[in-house]
Amino acid sequence: MRRAAGLMLSAAAVTGLSGCALTNGPVDTVAGFRMDGADVLVAMPLCSGDRVESAVVAVDSDQGDGFETLWSAREPRTDEARGGVFHVNSPRSFTTVTKELSGAPPGEFFVETQQGGKRKAATESGYVDLAELKSVELADGEFVTYKGEVMTRAEINAQLPCNQKDEQK
Repeated sequence: MRRAAGLMLSAAAVTGLSGCALTNGPVDTVAGFRMDGADVLVAMPLCSGDRVESAVVAVDSDQGDGFETLWSAREPRTDEARGGVFHVNSPRSFTTVTKELSGAPPGEFFVETQQGGKRKAATESGYVDLAELKSVELADGEFVTYKGEVMTRAEINAQLPCNQKDEQK
């Protein structure tokens, strides 16, 4: 599964993140994760003014495009969810679940969001390893990436060139 993480992340960077600002190539960004009780809380990088419109949990598959959607939802319920911080497989973050997850999330999976606002984009998270995620102790406001880095919400957003440009103004 981890082998596909790089391919999936690279494809998302090219299709979703390069529209944030003109750069010399794809922007490799990572999402952050933390446990919130029994739920996974995701922090996706967003450009200032953009919003999450929908989210998907997927796993590797030998069928179709190589991925199987396990859960999907749209219409964020809260400002926090629209701002890129949301719970996976929880009614707390999205109004409409378009595909129910049967049971708990698998041990490893990917999260993808569709974003709108100044631009339309799709952003991948990198993979989530629940065993590793559950073993990490984080302070309030901290998230861990699939690379094992601990980042704040501001640091996750700061990865995007559009937000770096906003900071320089």
